[in-house]
Amino acid sequence: MKKLITASLALATATVSWASDTDLEQQLKDQQQQLNKLTEEIRALRGNTASIQEPSARNWQFVSYGSMLYKRFERFDNVQDTDPTQRAKADIERIVTEFKYRPSQHWTIEVEIEYEHGGTGSTMEYDGFEEFGEFETETEAGGEVVIEKAQFEYEPSDSFGIKFGRIHIPLGLGTVKHAPFSYFTAERHWSEAMLIPQVWHETGINFNGSLGDFHYQALLTTGLNSEYFRTTDWVAGGHQTRFESVNADSLATTLELSYGSLRKDHGIALAWYQGDTSDNRHKEDKISESGNVSIISVKGAATLGDLVVRGEYISGSLDDSAAIANANKNTAGLDAGSFTQVGSEAEAMFIEAGYNISPLLGLQQKIQPFIAWEHANPLKDVESGSASKRYDQTETSIGVNYYPVEKIVLKSQISNMTTEQSDIPDTTNFSLSAGYLFAL
Repeated sequence: MKKLITASLALATATVSWASDTDLEQQLKDQQQQLNKLTEEIRALRGNTASIQEPSARNWQFVSYGSMLYKRFERFDNVQDTDPTQRAKADIERIVTEFKYRPSQHWTIEVEIEYEHGGTGSTMEYDGFEEFGEFETETEAGGEVVIEKAQFEYEPSDSFGIKFGRIHIPLGLGTVKHAPFSYFTAERHWSEAMLIPQVWHETGINFNGSLGDFHYQALLTTGLNSEYFRTTDWVAGGHQTRFESVNADSLATTLELSYGSLRKDHGIALAWYQGDTSDNRHKEDKISESGNVSIISVKGAATLGDLVVRGEYISGSLDDSAAIANANKNTAGLDAGSFTQVGSEAEAMFIEAGYNISPLLGLQQKIQPFIAWEHANPLKDVESGSASKRYDQTETSIGVNYYPVEKIVLKSQISNMTTEQSDIPDTTNFSLSAGYLFAL
């Protein structure tokens, strides 16, 4: 009996011990399964977060765009020529890199560098608008590499912010929309370039902010130099890019009020620029007048379904234009023919419209036929004598933009150019261009 009790106790103890080990093993298995499940959920969560994170949500961003051009055109050998000749050119117009870094919630550093025409250093070009046509050799500040933006931005709230450094002047639409995807034509709009610097940038400070859908900007920046105001492109040549440093004896003021978003092709803006230009001359003794420049612009863009329309109007006045032209004629080193007349008034305008026909054709790739009309006259009026009509020009263009993939655009365009001077015949141009844009 004693042996039986002892054996029973031993069997019971072994059974309890086996049961305890079995429960522990099952608990460990259950915990391992829960751990594995949590691990998979964390991995999935990380994957989803990475997939939805946009570059703008990070504290850095890199953007690049560029364009190349083939153009067959009719050209006049000089300003007195009335018989155009056929020529063709190929050009890597520009490669632009933009770096943006946000070291804190309210501060941003932004640098934009443009590499023009595929090279740097001295360049030679033929200028047919000189008196008899001439070859020009230019060594520009930085060669063909241009720092278009080098700014610090402090934005404590949506209603108020400050930018300072080398900043953009928000006068022309080309300063806001200068990437290949931002305009339909094969090249940037020439009408704007006949009056003001394209993608205009100066050193200064910009106060800005938003109140609902309204946005404001007020700028105080370096101004223009009237030594380089020309018959052919009004005050655009006065942009001080020829020298290592910029004369800042006369500053300029720019104000802009906008509604909506021009960058998103749904907005309108009114801008005004004013600044004296004589004190920024290197040869100050050539002129005593102020040479005040005043420019106003209206620019807008609208999207109506698959239709996109953009346009702008620029009007400007220059005080003491006759004195400036005469002073420039008598300045050693400047070609007198470039300054035969300088407009006291000038104007430029363009409108373009493009329609995406891919939905009508059932295609995935975007195809966007367009029409464009632009006009410019840097000699709308002069202070003395009669204004030449040689530079009063209008161009009508038709073409198509094709997007084989989202970040690449291929363009073709046919244009007809007319001049108000009666003995100048119409000219025809054909252009092909390719552009890209991406952000990381």
